[in-house]
Amino acid sequence: MWNYVGIVRTTKRLERAQHRIAMLNEEVAEHYQHFRVTPDLIELRNLLQTAELIVRSALHRHESRGLHYTLDYPQMLPEAVDTVLTP
Repeated sequence: MWNYVGIVRTTKRLERAQHRIAMLNEEVAEHYQHFRVTPDLIELRNLLQTAELIVRSALHRHESRGLHYTLDYPQMLPEAVDTVLTP
């Protein structure tokens, strides 16, 4: 997450993070089907879900605001707009 979705971001790195998270999600789903579920596996799944939400939110925000700076969108919009994700 730090390498792809850190303080300074680019759309390309966010998309790479999204792809890697999707691959890890597939692996975790496979483990759920074939192996005994452990607290570590549940924690990994929860961490991946959190990472996915962070990346999706970052991809939807087309401005630099607050702590996070997006090289592809260096400007700040005149008014802050909430980033709302839908399932």
